[in-house]
Amino acid sequence: DAGGRLKLLRTLCISVLLTMPLFWNMRPAIQLVIATLIQFWPGMYFYKSAWASLRQKVLGMDFLVALSTTVIYLHSAYTVFTVHENVKLYFLSEGVLLSLILFGKYMESTSRYEASEAIRKLIRLRPETANIIRDRAEMTVGIAELKPDDTVIIRSGERVPIDGAVTGGGCEADESMLTGESTLVSKHVGDRMFCGTLCRRGEARLSCADIAGKTVLQQIIDIVSCAQNEKAPIARLADKIAAVFVPVVIVISAAVFCLRYFCIDAGNLSSAVNCVCATLVIACPCALGLATPTSIMTGSGRAAELGVLFRGGEQLETAYKTDAIIFDKTGTLTLGLSDGEEQLRAGSAAVIEDLKKRGMEIWMISGDKKEKADRIAGLLGIENVLSEVKPQDKADAVKALQARGKRVCFVGDGINDSPALACADTGIALGCGTDIAISSADVMIAGSSIESVRTVFDISSATMKNVRQNLIWALIYNIICIPLAAAGIINPSIAAAAMSLSSNGVLLNALRLKNYDK
Repeated sequence: DAGGRLKLLRTLCISVLLTMPLFWNMRPAIQLVIATLIQFWPGMYFYKSAWASLRQKVLGMDFLVALSTTVIYLHSAYTVFTVHENVKLYFLSEGVLLSLILFGKYMESTSRYEASEAIRKLIRLRPETANIIRDRAEMTVGIAELKPDDTVIIRSGERVPIDGAVTGGGCEADESMLTGESTLVSKHVGDRMFCGTLCRRGEARLSCADIAGKTVLQQIIDIVSCAQNEKAPIARLADKIAAVFVPVVIVISAAVFCLRYFCIDAGNLSSAVNCVCATLVIACPCALGLATPTSIMTGSGRAAELGVLFRGGEQLETAYKTDAIIFDKTGTLTLGLSDGEEQLRAGSAAVIEDLKKRGMEIWMISGDKKEKADRIAGLLGIENVLSEVKPQDKADAVKALQARGKRVCFVGDGINDSPALACADTGIALGCGTDIAISSADVMIAGSSIESVRTVFDISSATMKNVRQNLIWALIYNIICIPLAAAGIINPSIAAAAMSLSSNGVLLNALRLKNYDK
């Protein structure tokens, strides 16, 4: 949150200000006093984090930082009291090390804050007050003060404060921040308007009868928040790798110390400590730990801005693997009747053609008579058709494809397709409107555009590509840098800079997803 970022920035500034005097050649005793302040004031951030992870029986990334800076501090403090000529201290390395890693932490915090911008944008859409008619008088009240028998007045240029049915007047509403679609929607008596949408033209009156329930906007905020906080399988894998990696690094560091102190540079404690600290710092698997959560957060946030809501990180991770897709006909590929014939949903033919080009096996399923279903399938170029199917049998069609080894996506209108949506590897509920919180769907499309189905696969693919890039970068970094640190080629300060650069590279790459499809 903003408060945590400010506190971290304050800690970073203190560390930098205390480190600056160490660049001058001061007396060892003065350097010790300053270094003590650095180690146990801004450095306390890492001690607290290391202790918290140890209590959970995990050797976290901050444990390596706390361990390496403590070793540098104790070695240099011991030197101050025991060596009186040609004193070589590493307090400056300790200060630079802590400052650089705190800078990396601050950048991580800032990146996470940026990645969750989608939720804050949605929250900012909620008006805090509403203009109402109560006791035949117009007044302005807070949202919490609304009563079920109130009537809300919405005028041109105002945001809708509640979900409610239009009881009088009419207007043109901009629902793009909920649905991702820029076309204005005409609202008349009996239509529903949604919290956070914008009245562009006209004036309408809304019923407050449904204020007790959650608004569509709040449900979307909850879904996006859940998706960003839930760990995807690949993120859990990265955590497991990091949990093994840290103890291995500690063992390697101990071996490096013994090798240098007893063999390579026998008796040179300073050289051995330097190599150990550089190895501990450069091996901090921060980039590995950040590789997946930042990408998942940014990808799911960007998807929400486009009107596509992933229920969790797992759904975002697996959607792009789809190789067979079943479309429900009525309400998904088609709209209502026009001149006695069923009308195709705008863009459906183009979407089907695009998905076929991707190599997906396309199916259409319908409860309608064979003649009607075949006519629609012919217009869309769909060769695989199941007609006269009961709603409860749609799930069997999904299972039949899965039995052939297919990863199946089912796209339905989310009303009577719950069993099929639940059975599919990826269930997409299209045009949910007030049914936005359908529990059986993996992905919900807030608008009515079938073209958003492509967005589901595209943003899933883009996010996982981003994750793989980050993991490869983290792996290459460790393969190259750990041997250099162990060999004494890289000192602790340079190691800290390299580690921060690696972490920030991962974060900046993840944030590129914010520009997806712009």
